[in-house]
Amino acid sequence: MTVTLVDPTLRVANAGAKRAPRPDALDGAVIGLVSNGKTHAPRILRRVAQNLIETHGARDAVLMMKPTANLPAAPEEVEALAAEVTAIIAAIGD
Repeated sequence: MTVTLVDPTLRVANAGAKRAPRPDALDGAVIGLVSNGKTHAPRILRRVAQNLIETHGARDAVLMMKPTANLPAAPEEVEALAAEVTAIIAAIGD
């Protein structure tokens, strides 16, 4: 019997893109939270926000809900969120 292995990974679309710099601290920060549209993502993100506020000094959190996990967030929604927050966290919450 022959077994054929297939690599399911895709090439990275923006391999040369630079990541945004991380803040040195979260004291007084507003955290943006992006829900991927899955059932438990908002619950997970609310708990992450609570932890960041209680433990790391974040001031507040803003939750953005994607309507579906199948599509990326609309660029204008991401830009609007980025304009009002210090850092953004995305969640997968099956």
